[in-house]
Amino acid sequence: MKIEILRENLDKVITVTSKTSNKNLSLPVLGCVLIVVGDGSAVVRATNLDVSIEATLKAKIIEDGITAVPAQTLAQTISALSDTKITLNTDESTHSLTINSERGITTITTVDPTEFPTLPYVKKEESPVFVPARGLAAALKSVVFSASLSNVKPELASIAFSLKKGELIAAATDSFRLAEVRVPVKVKNSFETTLIPARNVPDILRITEGGGDVEVRVGENQITFVSDIGYLTSRTIDGAFPDYQAIIPKDFVASATCLREDVARAFKKVSIFTDSFNQAHLSFKSAEKTFSVRAINTSVGEAIDHIPAALEGEDMDINFNARYIMDALAVVSGDSVHFSSAGAGKPMLITDVPHKGFTYLVMPMNR
Repeated sequence: MKIEILRENLDKVITVTSKTSNKNLSLPVLGCVLIVVGDGSAVVRATNLDVSIEATLKAKIIEDGITAVPAQTLAQTISALSDTKITLNTDESTHSLTINSERGITTITTVDPTEFPTLPYVKKEESPVFVPARGLAAALKSVVFSASLSNVKPELASIAFSLKKGELIAAATDSFRLAEVRVPVKVKNSFETTLIPARNVPDILRITEGGGDVEVRVGENQITFVSDIGYLTSRTIDGAFPDYQAIIPKDFVASATCLREDVARAFKKVSIFTDSFNQAHLSFKSAEKTFSVRAINTSVGEAIDHIPAALEGEDMDINFNARYIMDALAVVSGDSVHFSSAGAGKPMLITDVPHKGFTYLVMPMNR
């Protein structure tokens, strides 16, 4: 194999693919990227058996071939080069890849490429589904933080992802909080809810970050995303996502609307003084026209912050995990945010203002 390529182009592709590979002591080839040159094209492949990715290389092809190169070694080497153009050349007799540039030569020991697994992908549909890359990224980023970090219940460690009636819908919950976002897209097609492991979201974002439209192919136990960079296939979870619509309150007893920056600053301040449970005390006082957050830690101190807000309903005092609320504020796209409490011991709803489709439900701390 021999190709000439711009270092910038190679660096971009290797950065995307190398993060998908992983160290596997029993199968070292999974820690490699596979470079395949043939039939007038060059591609780079990587997999950790949960996510598979293939990215296209824009290169001048001199000689066909295939090689498996340790991913991190190659990525670090390419990022350290300053040359504009480089040449990649394999030597089967020495099982190595040579990187030639104006300023030097680097040789990396390769792995037997025949051990690299065949990458799965969902075949193209007769009526393909294309969604804007920005909309896809916004949907996944807005909810992934709410997914469970434990795999005891795989469906809670997943993103419920669907396309219905012109809306890209994503939702995630760890049973203590729930995030849902609905992104309008000008697409007539649809697909039913599929569960994507939350840990695979960073890989999906990397393959779709180039902009433009992304083709989404939903198959049995797999979902494939096709972009200008290449394609990525993720395993999906065979399970039932909670019927969260049934638990979203319809009636509220107290509410407050305030600027996102004001409430984010207040929670950042009081979080310094939260206890080991990250507990913060939220107070709705309509009669006094005050909306405040307070935290007490006997070994650190105490802090209270009054947030300028428009209040409605009854006076209400309720405790929440401060980090859960700060996580939601970090993804709210609107300038303002609306807090709605269904009552003591009941969940609180947080939405963006003006409402752009983001809904966040958080359970109180009853202690």
